Amino acid sequence: MLKDYLQVNSLSIVFIGDFNPVIIQPFWLANKKLIKEQEAVDTDVELIHNELVKFDLGWASTEITKKRFEVRTAKEPYFEPLRDLVISIFTILPETPIEAMGINHIMHFALPDKDKFYEFGNKLAPLNNWEDVINNPRVLSFEVHEKERKDGLPGFVRIKVRPSDQNIQYGVSININDHYALSPGENGRNGEMMKCLKDNWANSYTRADEIIEKLWEKI
Repeated sequence: MLKDYLQVNSLSIVFIGDFNPVIIQPFWLANKKLIKEQEAVDTDVELIHNELVKFDLGWASTEITKKRFEVRTAKEPYFEPLRDLVISIFTILPETPIEAMGINHIMHFALPDKDKFYEFGNKLAPLNNWEDVINNPRVLSFEVHEKERKDGLPGFVRIKVRPSDQNIQYGVSININDHYALSPGENGRNGEMMKCLKDNWANSYTRADEIIEKLWEKI
């Protein structure tokens, strides 16, 4: 199984909408009891500005612009706390409009050897199609987009495969973007999206695992 070769497993939650970045900063989170006060003190703050806020809590990094909100962690025990933090933030800020959400599963694998590494790319995008076009072709990135979600929800699933940017020999990165686009409903301007995040959290993991294993079977 491909997951036997898993080296780094990251998760990010991304919202597209209309944000006021400067509101969401460490001491605001502590004041709202979403993190401990000492966490706010210890936070590595890169920038707090009206246009961009970036900070790292140690277990999760945050980057917020006027149009994009992202939290990310590479520590699996914190995947669910990351989700809970996001839901809590926007429960406190219910009028913040959110147009789209992505639950992103970013996994880095160390393939057994250079032959398997080559064959992985070759099966995704057959290189013999390029042998009379360029010399010694190799796959640098591969992307496929699902036109319609299988669950019937508005959105799509996008899969990106490329060499890992981590320090991993024969490393391959697979990014599964589980994307949802919902209109605001009766639960407030972002209430439907928070409900979607709760309701589809487990399914998103199942879907990502299925994609990984089915992809490996074809390789």
